[in-house]
Amino acid sequence: MAIEVKGQAADRAQILIVDDVPANVVVLGNALADAYEVRFATSGAEALELAERAPPDLILLDVMMPGMSGHEVHRRLRQHINPLLRDTAVIFVTADNSLGSELAGFKLGAEDYITKPIVVPILLARVRNVLERSRRRRDLELSLVSAEQGLWEWRPEQDEVMFNANWAIPLGYARGEMAPCVMSWRQLVHPDDWPALFAARDAYSGGEARLFDPEIRMRHKDDAYVWMQLHGKGVEFNAHQHPVRLMGTYMNISRRKHAEIELRRRESQLATMIASLQDAVLVLDRAGHITMCHTPKDCRLGFLTQDVVGNAYGAVLPRELGRQLAQSIAAAADCQCTAQEEFDLELDGQRCCLQLTVNALAGADANPTGYLAVLQDITLRKLAEEEIRTLAFYDQLTRLPNQRMLRDRLRAALADSAHGKGVGALLFLDLDNFRRLEQAQGRSVGDLVLVEMARRIEQSVRSGGMVARLGGDKFLVLLENLGDSEVEAIRLAGMIGERIMAAVDSPVAVADSEYRISVSLGAVLFSGQRQGEEALLQQVELAMYSAKSKPGNALRFFEPEMQASALTRVALEQALYKGLALGEFFLLYQPQVDGAGHIVGAEALVRWQHPQDGVLAPGHFIPLAEDTGLIAPLGLHILETACRQLRHWQGNPATAHLSMAVNVSSRQFERSGFVEDIELLVQASGIDPHQLKLEITESLLLENTDSIVRKMTRLREIGISFSLDDFGTGYSSLAYLKRLPIDQLKIDQSFVRHAPGSSVDAAIIRSIMTLGSSLGIPVIAEGVETDAERRFLAEQGCTLFQGFYFGKPCVVADFEALLARADSLVGS
Repeated sequence: MAIEVKGQAADRAQILIVDDVPANVVVLGNALADAYEVRFATSGAEALELAERAPPDLILLDVMMPGMSGHEVHRRLRQHINPLLRDTAVIFVTADNSLGSELAGFKLGAEDYITKPIVVPILLARVRNVLERSRRRRDLELSLVSAEQGLWEWRPEQDEVMFNANWAIPLGYARGEMAPCVMSWRQLVHPDDWPALFAARDAYSGGEARLFDPEIRMRHKDDAYVWMQLHGKGVEFNAHQHPVRLMGTYMNISRRKHAEIELRRRESQLATMIASLQDAVLVLDRAGHITMCHTPKDCRLGFLTQDVVGNAYGAVLPRELGRQLAQSIAAAADCQCTAQEEFDLELDGQRCCLQLTVNALAGADANPTGYLAVLQDITLRKLAEEEIRTLAFYDQLTRLPNQRMLRDRLRAALADSAHGKGVGALLFLDLDNFRRLEQAQGRSVGDLVLVEMARRIEQSVRSGGMVARLGGDKFLVLLENLGDSEVEAIRLAGMIGERIMAAVDSPVAVADSEYRISVSLGAVLFSGQRQGEEALLQQVELAMYSAKSKPGNALRFFEPEMQASALTRVALEQALYKGLALGEFFLLYQPQVDGAGHIVGAEALVRWQHPQDGVLAPGHFIPLAEDTGLIAPLGLHILETACRQLRHWQGNPATAHLSMAVNVSSRQFERSGFVEDIELLVQASGIDPHQLKLEITESLLLENTDSIVRKMTRLREIGISFSLDDFGTGYSSLAYLKRLPIDQLKIDQSFVRHAPGSSVDAAIIRSIMTLGSSLGIPVIAEGVETDAERRFLAEQGCTLFQGFYFGKPCVVADFEALLARADSLVGS
């Protein structure tokens, strides 16, 4: 019960009684205490203090009080910073019944004016009425605030605008934060919206509009403009029936306005999309009659015009389109989803690929009210897809299947073979020396030869298998179901391989010239899925490289030993990488002597201190280094080491005359940046480059000769000389000697070894000496192991020698000891 009473007391209105006569306070308090919470003040200052501490719902205020009159208290309340005090209801209760006093009170905004003596029942009735009006006004203010609305009153002729206390709340301001005056209102209206505001006023004043309801933008507290809707009408009119006083509400309609703007934007986008839509659109009713037809510009479907609207689609559309449309409508109606079909239509004798998409238009019930059909011309897309498929699965030059297509077919062949469809075979073809032909004759000639080779290979295989080009000059042949036994499969695969080799070996006529090419073939058998796809491709490639190590036109079937050899090669390759990183490669130096037997130079020869196999000669690792690309860093390491040694010798008067010869691999020489590397090396080491000699082989000169000559010329300009190593073992370099910047010819040891007893080798040596003499190029002979060989070479005019007869390759200390031990190595 105590809680209920407390709750009731808390809900009762708060009344402040202000009177300087205590007896009057007691009378008023006793009259009101049963229904209201009552507080008392006996002066104006005390009344203001109590009101500020806890704003009351109503003040009963005496007028005549010493110090501060009731009118002054009321005036201060109306000007108070607290909006609750500004809006507090006031009833004057006074003995002053003069008309002037009453008028002054009402002008200040008093709710009522009661003169003494007090009649309690009348007092209670008036208090109740004032509190009820205050409550309603407060409720109205709250409802306006919750609806983001405000009240306004406009007197156009006086240019007066009045607002309620909460007028600026829809603009983000707190109650009382923005003064409700004309200037505040004018500053907030968007400058561009004044014409719309006045136009709405004039339209209402002139009777053209039933309401005054413009939409304007006003500046929010956060400086963004929000949309406001004014809604009002005239409440007072002049003699001409023009409104002189308008009242109404305004509310924040930004959400609605932004939604309208967004809707218009989307409608505009939709209209633009439809206008630019490249697809034809048909709308059908439930009975199948066309109710709308949209045809894009330049549409190939010329039968779709506005004339089809109103007709059943089956009567006005081509038969095939009508049939497809009927099927799609049935499917869309049955599953209440999108039905889509692709089909071909012949238009003016040309193929037109169409995609038909049909959606049911949902009605109020489960049955569709109609159908939306979209017709898209996908002819170009289909052609592009076919082109993409060609690019993805066929080689563009030869038009043969590519590796991707062959792999798909190989996987299927393995699966078929696993189900007892016989033994199959895979052949790997590589055209021999094709790269040399292409570099010598140009890419266009090479392409023509490849096209012809592809045709011949395909004809040799006939319908017995698939031929695919892997790229470059490599091809794969897949042969399926060659028999139930491996013996039969080997026989048939061998026959096809022989036909291929015979076909490739025939001369190829291109641009009035004939070219001959041989081919190396590797083969592997497969039966079931004992081998995987990758394993087969690896094995057949190993077999091809085994065939390539033989003379041209060779066929080799895969053998397990090839795999073991490949694994050994991989292990050696890894060791080569590691050895280079760990500095396991070092140089030996073999003396080069003149005719009198004096050492005039040295050739730097690389060796590998293998951690397991001991010291390895170049033949064990240089070919692998060239294949893997390691020849570039290895060759640079050799040159750096040789240049450091040459710089050391050049700084010693006893060795300053020595030259240094260094072998350079063709792969190393052809690499871009080789010349720049040598120039930097010469500069960094500080050597005299005139004593550095680079030995190159004839094979380097057979490919890309112009580029090689340019590089040699640049290096000769800084003093480096060139020796043509293994001269005489090639077959083309003699034609290039006139234009090559060669400083020395080196007779290969294969001629030297048998020269004293072989008339052929002797004749070759004499020819080389004669050629060198006629061209002014010195000749050095390598591989000299006996005095008889030295004397024979000397008799032919050779003045420079190198070989075991004079000294084996040795470390620097032994080389320098040999140099210091004798003036001449002849006869030692």
